[in-house]
Amino acid sequence: MEYTHYIYDDILMISVKGDLLGGSDEMDLLKLVENYSSLEITDCILDIEGVKHMNSTGLSYLIRMHNKFTEINGNFVIAHPSYHVQKLFSITKLKLICNIAESKELAFEFIHSKNKKD
Repeated sequence: MEYTHYIYDDILMISVKGDLLGGSDEMDLLKLVENYSSLEITDCILDIEGVKHMNSTGLSYLIRMHNKFTEINGNFVIAHPSYHVQKLFSITKLKLICNIAESKELAFEFIHSKNKKD
């Protein structure tokens, strides 16, 4: 798994490519989220368009990221899930917990609409 990240409009934008199977790269990703959330970055979009396979450990990382931003009253949105990953989210009921958007643009709009209400 590989990832890139940047800050845009005070939102942590992360793009992931490869499989989310629970390796050292995923631990680095959690550390990245921890570091930025401690710097008062309260919103994150995780673009997983490049993720084709995910196991239960990969799902647990997504839940941990979601929980980190929820703890600080922020927003965490998963963008671009593939068809197979969407099926996994449906089976595991993750789509009931996490915000999921079809694109980064829709994820960005979702975060801005939530922040306007606050």
